[in-house]
Amino acid sequence: MAGLEWVMQNGGDALLLVAVDRHAADTPGAYPCRVVGTFSPVEQRFFPAADDGQRIRRLLAEIGVPGNLLGCAYLRTALTLLLEEPGLSRTISRNLYPRVAEQHSTTPACVERAIRHAIAQTFARGGEGYRAALGRLASSVGDRPTNAEFLAQTAERLRLGA
Repeated sequence: MAGLEWVMQNGGDALLLVAVDRHAADTPGAYPCRVVGTFSPVEQRFFPAADDGQRIRRLLAEIGVPGNLLGCAYLRTALTLLLEEPGLSRTISRNLYPRVAEQHSTTPACVERAIRHAIAQTFARGGEGYRAALGRLASSVGDRPTNAEFLAQTAERLRLGA
């Protein structure tokens, strides 16, 4: 892979294998580092990192987003796009929702509404999973985050290694 450097970093009990993209490091808003896996010196074994789809599903389940809602599928797609292109978080209504809608053959308004409903249901059930996984609410208004806040906080958590 051209442009990638592989780096081992101390991650406490294990060594982290990190891929550093030299080209992405020069791009504003890009995240040039990605954890590829961990190496346990005790077990002398390499554990590959979970792919983005698995990490997204795991985090949404941990937060408490009901998996049977259409908004959960839209959230998975939106978070995948946000991980691929972090700049989309600044233009959710203009760019992110239309791209998710295109992939699911629906309208951006339906995507926005389904995501809002999924977030509302998460908080109607208490929202303890959200608070445990992501900390306190960033929103000072209301008892649940807006779609943009939810997507931004969740995507940031995934970038930091959820």
